[in-house]
Amino acid sequence: MTKAAMLFPATMVLGSLLVVAAASDIRARRVGNSLNLGILALGMLFAFTMFGWRDGALRIGSGVGLGLLIWFPMFAVRLMGAGDVKLLAACGAWLGWEGMLIATLATGVYGGVLGAFWLLRSQGAISALHTMATAVRAPWLMKMRPYEARERLPYAVAIAGGVVTAWWMQYGAQLMGGRT
Repeated sequence: MTKAAMLFPATMVLGSLLVVAAASDIRARRVGNSLNLGILALGMLFAFTMFGWRDGALRIGSGVGLGLLIWFPMFAVRLMGAGDVKLLAACGAWLGWEGMLIATLATGVYGGVLGAFWLLRSQGAISALHTMATAVRAPWLMKMRPYEARERLPYAVAIAGGVVTAWWMQYGAQLMGGRT
């Protein structure tokens, strides 16, 4: 099988795993270690198959390492769950460092949109607008609270969107039959 031909099944596998992660986070507010380990292992298989041992190992190390470097501090200050951080790091094996940068930016955007909807849902429109106005005008007045699993938004949804965006930016043209 050629490298270009491997992209479609790899896309289906990664997409399916991200759907499972998002569904798990929506349902139980957690992304399990076994799922994250599976995503990591399959990402390593993808990287070694597509890029060879040396380049694949560099891709895996840089993607996973950058994912942990960027996202672990959010867990350390209790603003994000460990499962979400591990999910992003595991996706780094699929994306490499370049893709992880894109995924990080896109995840932040999707997370902001998801957070706004979550705020509207939980507080109502008037209270949510007041909270957002305060955050913009006087962010020092906002109290950063450690997350509570039952209250927090299912961030794996935003992560899935960010990873899919990065994947598409890296491989979309090849998947659409453009360049190989």
